[in-house]
Amino acid sequence: MTRGVNVFDDFLNSPGAYMRNLCGLLRDPAAFRTFEFPEATFHGIHLVALDSLVPAHIAAVTGGTPSLSFLRRSPLHQVEPHFIHSDVDMGEWSAILYLNAEPPEEDGTAFWTHNPTGTIESSVPHERSIEGKTAMGWSLRKVVHAKFNRLLIFPSSYFHSRAIFENWGNSENARLTQITFGTGDIFA
Repeated sequence: MTRGVNVFDDFLNSPGAYMRNLCGLLRDPAAFRTFEFPEATFHGIHLVALDSLVPAHIAAVTGGTPSLSFLRRSPLHQVEPHFIHSDVDMGEWSAILYLNAEPPEEDGTAFWTHNPTGTIESSVPHERSIEGKTAMGWSLRKVVHAKFNRLLIFPSSYFHSRAIFENWGNSENARLTQITFGTGDIFA
């Protein structure tokens, strides 16, 4: 993998079986919790074991070490702590697995340049969090569109956001991703 945005289509060998295993969980609204931290509150989170299928497969593909993995359900108008941000406080790399069978065309992950500095990343946690609440002062650099069973891996220091600001869908049909953070030099 190169240091940049890496896309792996058809990431899981049996994505249908993976989704069938999640069916009961996805029908249980109590399975997705809110986590509060001093700097942010995150809704729609279900923690996943690091030795489970997705983090283990990411480790096998990248040689990296997953440190946190969770399912993220993001329904329309869910309150989010930020828009444009980096994940540098979470690890060295970020991975997003898209799990909706038919996401809207516009869905995906957007990558940004901070206009006043011309930077695309930061090694300082939350350095641009306040500025990243809107896209004003930022230029869109690239969008990777959501596609079922597509995995996206990139340096956690990159400024990025969800492509649809207000999220989409409701309950079981809401935006669904699996996020994994990790450590280890996985970029050539």
